[in-house]
Amino acid sequence: MNKFFRFVTSLSIVLIMLATTFSSYSYADWKTVFYEEKKEEFIGKGIQHEQILRFTDAGWYNINVIRADVNSKYVSLSLLSNENGIGIREKLSELVNQNEDVIAAVNGDFFNTRGAASLGPMVSDGELLSTPFYIPEQMATFNMDLKDNPSIDFWTTPHITITHTNSQEKIEIATVNKETDYHDIAVIYTPKWGSNTPPLSNNLESAVEMMISDDVVLDICPASPAGNPIPSDGYVVFATGSHADIIQNFFSIGDKVDYDIQSDIDFSKLSMSIGGGAVLVENGMAKDVFTHEIKGRHPRTALGITRDEEEVLLVTIDGRTTSFPGQSQQELAEIMIDLGAYSAINLDGGGSTDMILRPLGDENTKVINHLSDGTERRIANGIGVISTASKASLKGISLNTIDTNVFVNTPREITIKGYDRNYNPVMIHPSDVRWSVDGVSGTIQDGIFMPASSGDAVITAHYKNTKATIEIKVLETPTAITITPNKINMPTGSAMQLFIKAVDSKGYSALIDAKSVNLDVPNHIGFIDDQGIFKSSDDNSTGIIKASYGELTAYTPVVVGEEKIIIDGFENSNGVFSSYPSVVTGSYGLVSFSKAGKYGGEIVFDFSTTDATRAAYLVFNDGGIQLDKKPEKIGLWVYGNDSGGHGIKVKLTDGHGTSENIVLASSIDWSGWQFIETKLPNTLSGPIRVERVYVVETNPLSKETGKVYIDDLTVSYPLSFQGDIPAGVTKPMDLNHKKSALETDSAFRFFAHGNVSGIDTLGDNLIVAHMAEFANEQSDLSVFSQNLDESLGSRLSNPVVVANHGYSFTQHNDSGFIALDNHNRGLRQGNIHQWPWLLDTLEEINVKKLFITLPKSPVFKDKLEEKLFKDTLNQLVEDENMDVWVLYEGEDQYKVTLENGIHYVALKAYPSVNKIDIFSDLNTMIFTVNENMVTYEILPLFPLN
Repeated sequence: MNKFFRFVTSLSIVLIMLATTFSSYSYADWKTVFYEEKKEEFIGKGIQHEQILRFTDAGWYNINVIRADVNSKYVSLSLLSNENGIGIREKLSELVNQNEDVIAAVNGDFFNTRGAASLGPMVSDGELLSTPFYIPEQMATFNMDLKDNPSIDFWTTPHITITHTNSQEKIEIATVNKETDYHDIAVIYTPKWGSNTPPLSNNLESAVEMMISDDVVLDICPASPAGNPIPSDGYVVFATGSHADIIQNFFSIGDKVDYDIQSDIDFSKLSMSIGGGAVLVENGMAKDVFTHEIKGRHPRTALGITRDEEEVLLVTIDGRTTSFPGQSQQELAEIMIDLGAYSAINLDGGGSTDMILRPLGDENTKVINHLSDGTERRIANGIGVISTASKASLKGISLNTIDTNVFVNTPREITIKGYDRNYNPVMIHPSDVRWSVDGVSGTIQDGIFMPASSGDAVITAHYKNTKATIEIKVLETPTAITITPNKINMPTGSAMQLFIKAVDSKGYSALIDAKSVNLDVPNHIGFIDDQGIFKSSDDNSTGIIKASYGELTAYTPVVVGEEKIIIDGFENSNGVFSSYPSVVTGSYGLVSFSKAGKYGGEIVFDFSTTDATRAAYLVFNDGGIQLDKKPEKIGLWVYGNDSGGHGIKVKLTDGHGTSENIVLASSIDWSGWQFIETKLPNTLSGPIRVERVYVVETNPLSKETGKVYIDDLTVSYPLSFQGDIPAGVTKPMDLNHKKSALETDSAFRFFAHGNVSGIDTLGDNLIVAHMAEFANEQSDLSVFSQNLDESLGSRLSNPVVVANHGYSFTQHNDSGFIALDNHNRGLRQGNIHQWPWLLDTLEEINVKKLFITLPKSPVFKDKLEEKLFKDTLNQLVEDENMDVWVLYEGEDQYKVTLENGIHYVALKAYPSVNKIDIFSDLNTMIFTVNENMVTYEILPLFPLN
């Protein structure tokens, strides 16, 4: 057999490998790699983006790397922070947008989750913005000097004093531009922090602030809950305890002071510095012990420096998703070495892990990694990669489209992007582009391809002295259309993108432009614009959207709005405080501070006593709030001021005893009241008991005390759609569903059935005996998608293939039968050896038809694994012209679905009920395998005639 595992990606330098046996990577103690994709693309002169998607025995790893040639005169690194003050956290995308020359960036230092201050120092263009505060001997710092030499060092905290010129009384300054709730400390705030000093912490009863400008005391006043103004040409000394006493006893308005800083670091020689965590790699070796370690598997961000110090690597690794488990810190160090780092430092990770870049040819930047929180977290700072390479002559163009499949006589828009020799985006003038179409009949005008015949089309664009191509598969005739989502439930006054897709008789599909489809939308539920965006009405309503394409129709029911019910308004005593672990202290009670009504809830916590995961609970009375039916969503009003960046969760338990701890917010990073809400998982079923609401912290560095105000615990139930949904108009689709004769000596038939178990009655045994007789007479072998009861297995005289636990290959004539194990909703989870065995088997077998049998549906928990599984089979169809069928355990009926030339067959299980109608409940499938075609019938085991 020819090698068929070849995935092709155009536009940039691409290397994609597929391992068909177990292989050891360069760091053999990391993971066993089954499959890897690697893409490389220059996004600026001396700036390269590299993406590595790797499938291993532990799951998928999505590694994004920015390689910045800091030896290039066009490349520099920059500290990114909020232009309105480093005391204001902001999303990385917003920090990037402050400077149009920043074309790539990652998140930076760890930060105080209750405020905004980074834990480490910050220097920009020779100016000290903030000093280290927490454990500087454990947290390393990345530096760039003015000659673009990168380094990683441990800072010592600078020694800073404010001295009264006359009395020589001194104030020892602990740190610059860091929030604090320490009871005996002095901190300096400069205009770089923002316009005002931070609000006085709730944990402090009082503090003093001394305003200084031109070495003269301007004012001395109490610290304020709203903060006090910082002189634009001076600074403020914030002081508590004995330090406050010194200010009040020895300093007065008009006094002159001397500011002195002693440091091992010459800030004036640094273009930037940013704090981080532990050193991961030193002198090309991973550290055996980390000075600071975030244990477990998490999303990660790191920075590395090559041995020649000419390249800085900014790296993110995704985690905390179904597909991406994340990395340990030790694995992160090994990966950094593999990527070429001679030294490396850990940066903030988890929900902060974020990489932004400007893709080649694009004008705008975008998030490139998978954010574990689903959205960008507001962070203290970041590291930006700046390109100052000037605009130059055109180097190349690229073509893209929303879908590389299209139906005959249906338009498909092709977008064109250009870039110059410095990899800057270049504006393309559409009128100067010359288009051509090969492989099919059709036209293309102004980037709109209109095919007139089916086949594989090659679209070529010529622009000035460059050209680019894109391949598009033109499908012949659609047999059905669908609307996605197939059911719509959305809030009033909101918007949702709809997709119209058509599918042909072989299961190949293509998106259809909304302008090419007739969309009928009742006015009372909303309207759809030319881009296919459905905008719902402002009132609760229901209706049906109808899509028509030629003779084909599809319908989707629409429900606008929902029923919201407040299940606890926090007006009466409703629960008690609890914590985890027991060393965490705090309290819960009702207070006269609320979003609505007279009272709200207050959870007070002290997370300062341990590094372990900490939680402060409101445990509801009487075992929890009982809900007779499962809601769709649950939400809560939370007041975020001075509550820290901790997460907030709710614990739910259903009638079967299944419990879920559901994240309402991964980080309380807002001020004021905010309603947070999330959907309930499918793992829960009604009735539901709401047991507790709690604040949680997993970061060992976040040792905070604080309080969270909550109010109006709310559940939402969707409105129900009333009425019948019409069946869409389709054309006959599956040409394989028919009776066929055996045409040659090599042709054969096989019997297929789902799970056969629970055979424990006389009636069951009589039916099984008949089933065996039927299979023996009608087929040459039998296939079962799950368990095969011994009472049936012992009666079968022909070969048997059973997909249960384990994997195997059987060949019958020119057909292959592969049994796999996906009991745990995936192959890797069932048995990690299946993937290399499967890939190796597919590489070696020489069959024309392949039947793969699974004990469960091919809908995997890990969607990337599911895609790899289906893509692998699709390549057998496309490259080897192999006829592929996937048979799996269904439920109560046989169902055949075509997808990209592959038949997915759900096999019906033997009924588990005691009363069986042998004429309507018992049937099976018989497949006839001829040389040129596989056909199937769904036949009753006990025909009526």
